[in-house]
Amino acid sequence: MKGLNTGEIGYVDMSLLGVLVGRAEDENDAEKICSLFDNCPYSMMNMVKEKMLVLLFSIPEDHRWWLEGIEKEPERTLGLSEVELFFSEHFDDLTKEVVMKEKPPCGTDCESCESYMEECRGCPSVFDSKAQHLG
Repeated sequence: MKGLNTGEIGYVDMSLLGVLVGRAEDENDAEKICSLFDNCPYSMMNMVKEKMLVLLFSIPEDHRWWLEGIEKEPERTLGLSEVELFFSEHFDDLTKEVVMKEKPPCGTDCESCESYMEECRGCPSVFDSKAQHLG
């Protein structure tokens, strides 16, 4: 079964692979921004080379907007000067175990986000029965 094994939530469709390539002001900023995704349940790989960062995400198809929002407004969303975004369907059996937490690992306050409960049901490592993912 493909998806994200979150225990209490079950499997979330992870049918889309997104690659975000961004440019920060300097290497230090790139490292800080990249580290925001170290424990993100959608993040598969993060790397930094000088001012550039590459983030690889495995996300549900209905979360495409999440990465597209970063591409449209890179400065406002992550503090990047520019972003290129690429999508592709990924391998059928790519999964990731997620540890349930009290707060989203990136530090975001999901409930204050304008997309919460509209397009997004919150981070799968935090929210369970109160906010099931769309799908």
